[in-house]
Amino acid sequence: MAPKQISRARFIAQNLESNTQLVYTTDIQHSSYECRINELHGRRISGCFHGWVILSDHYDNVLWFLWNPLTSKLIRLPPLTPKEKDSYECCLSSPPDDQASVFLLFSDTTPTIAFCRLDRKRKRLKWTQMSYAKQLRSISGEDDCFLQSPTCCNGKVFAMSWNYDHLVIQLDIVVKGKDVVINLLPFVEIPHTPINRCPSHNSFKNRRPLIKGSCTKLFFILVSFKDEARKMIVDVYLFKLDMTSMMWKEIIDLEDAIFFLELTDDYSTCYYSCALDSGSGGYIHILGESGKTICSFRPKDRSVTLSSLSCLVQEKQAYSWAMLDWRLEVDHAKSKQEEEDKDSKIVDKIDFDNTTGESQLLNMPLHLMSLIMDQCIGAEYIRFRATCKECSLAAPLIKWSNKTTLGRLKKYSLASPWLMVLDNCRDTITFIDPICGDRYFIKTPQELKGGYQICCSRYGWLLMFIANIEYRLVFFNPFTGNIIELPFVPFLDFFCFSAPPTSPDCMVAGFTTFGPEHLYIHSVSSESIWRKYTLDFGNNDPHSYHFPTFSGRDIYALCNNETTEVFKDITADDDYSWEVVIDKGPRSRCMGYSTQYFSTKCDQDLLLVTVGEFGESVEVFKLNESIEEWEKIDTLGKHMIYISDTSCICLEAKSPKMENKIYFPRLLHGEDTKIVLYSLETCRYHTFDDQQGFGADLFTTKYLCHPHTWIEPSWS
Repeated sequence: MAPKQISRARFIAQNLESNTQLVYTTDIQHSSYECRINELHGRRISGCFHGWVILSDHYDNVLWFLWNPLTSKLIRLPPLTPKEKDSYECCLSSPPDDQASVFLLFSDTTPTIAFCRLDRKRKRLKWTQMSYAKQLRSISGEDDCFLQSPTCCNGKVFAMSWNYDHLVIQLDIVVKGKDVVINLLPFVEIPHTPINRCPSHNSFKNRRPLIKGSCTKLFFILVSFKDEARKMIVDVYLFKLDMTSMMWKEIIDLEDAIFFLELTDDYSTCYYSCALDSGSGGYIHILGESGKTICSFRPKDRSVTLSSLSCLVQEKQAYSWAMLDWRLEVDHAKSKQEEEDKDSKIVDKIDFDNTTGESQLLNMPLHLMSLIMDQCIGAEYIRFRATCKECSLAAPLIKWSNKTTLGRLKKYSLASPWLMVLDNCRDTITFIDPICGDRYFIKTPQELKGGYQICCSRYGWLLMFIANIEYRLVFFNPFTGNIIELPFVPFLDFFCFSAPPTSPDCMVAGFTTFGPEHLYIHSVSSESIWRKYTLDFGNNDPHSYHFPTFSGRDIYALCNNETTEVFKDITADDDYSWEVVIDKGPRSRCMGYSTQYFSTKCDQDLLLVTVGEFGESVEVFKLNESIEEWEKIDTLGKHMIYISDTSCICLEAKSPKMENKIYFPRLLHGEDTKIVLYSLETCRYHTFDDQQGFGADLFTTKYLCHPHTWIEPSWS
């Protein structure tokens, strides 16, 4: 029997100044060691193809090398003199010992390819410059298109055209004697992504696409960021191309494989490794822009975990990272088909009522088990049903509207809002109780299936954008199943509403920076259309409003995360006033582009919560309108705050253990139910049953890419 192929993915942090490297291995968690690799002295790893590492000089991109880390063989290419100060993405068509091997460089400023044929029989290698503008224009029909993210798959070279038309292009490379002819051929379109995970208002700059080939597999990866700063990842897509049907299939479980991405303004690199022997697979690791953090995306549950690299890396200020895949035992006889068969085992499966394992622990009459279940609610009921077939029969599926169950749930859920997670892939809605960590599941109503986004949450209701055939704005109460459809309105950025939509006083407000109108108002009970208002910003660009909050008939909103403005006397009439309450932000320790701001009402006061990029600083401010300043406060008293991207809720705590805390939509890494909270008393992060806390930042916590929000359970 041939030896099993085992690999360990190793991450290399390069420090060009000290000529040292720090190597992380995935076989032992957090294991690392410092080494000195002479071949990397003054050079940066720019890619890895067919077991060969591509090296370039750091400053000029003039000198290029091919290095085999197993044999230590180094191939020096002739100097390349770029026409401009170009940055390049590289690709190697086949191993250098192949007589038809060609090394290619793709410019990011001009539609050109510089390539060098690696013919070892020739005494001197040379570069050839080629423009592909005309060929690509004939395929896409557009000017100013560029090829990017070159890769190899099944002995062929592919690149991506990501501009007006999103296409994978095949580079047909033919070697004839001393000549190399390269023709561009359309291969396949890039897969489309659901709107709920990649909002339509996200600009082109908020997304980074890549393609990556490995043996006979071709992958497409799309990383979606919260904004153009690309600090926070909001979602990641991973697709694999079926070479038979030429259809993309989304991968929901990487099993023992991993990807490693480094995304900068100048270049993007992608590494892939499979058959890891340490149980550390299943992740897409994305290096942070600072080079000192890693965001690890897990497709299986669509979560992102933030990790801080060791102090040794931070002290050495590592310039660049790469991932090498060194095989310990290589089975050359292993067929490509075996790899394909292994991938085919990935299935999209969910089963809440697992009755395959029969239990003999509850050998009692069904009517006795039914009496027991009459006293259970929520999570206990679900767990009991999943034990065995007898338990499932004794505890049939019930609707939350059942009077007995409804009464128990109402009393049980009064303590705290729940974290609500919408899984559009499996059409399920999950509720997580932050106090005891219990989970509750319901099916997504048929009317809401498809693409959707959560706009905001309050009073037990969600305001949602639904994108099935056309855009719809609806109120949805997940506890009663009630849906209230609102009149058509264009896609808006931020919303708020003043009361439950069943109340005659409910008003909805929405803000946008697009189009001639910027403020939309709708009275749910008395109007059939939206009232539109144009705000006069003078010569300035339209303002962006975040976390608008109703206070009676007034709307307070953060403007560009700097000023606080109020829209007073919002009524059915067109009269209202628009004033700047404070023309500057608070004096916070975590001021910066990546700082997150959340505003909410606390009784009659307006509060502002600021959170640093990694949660290293959390501060609360209260608005003092008389002196037009934000005053920092060190305690919430008996109140508690729940924050997320779509909700910021301040309530009076039901018990002393809950007060003076800020609850985050994050889970402790390795735990599926422990919600993370911040204590203003200890200035540390905790879970509800953890008194000492686990840290002063949000590292080692994970957040969900599925649409989610905090919601107050309401059965009315």
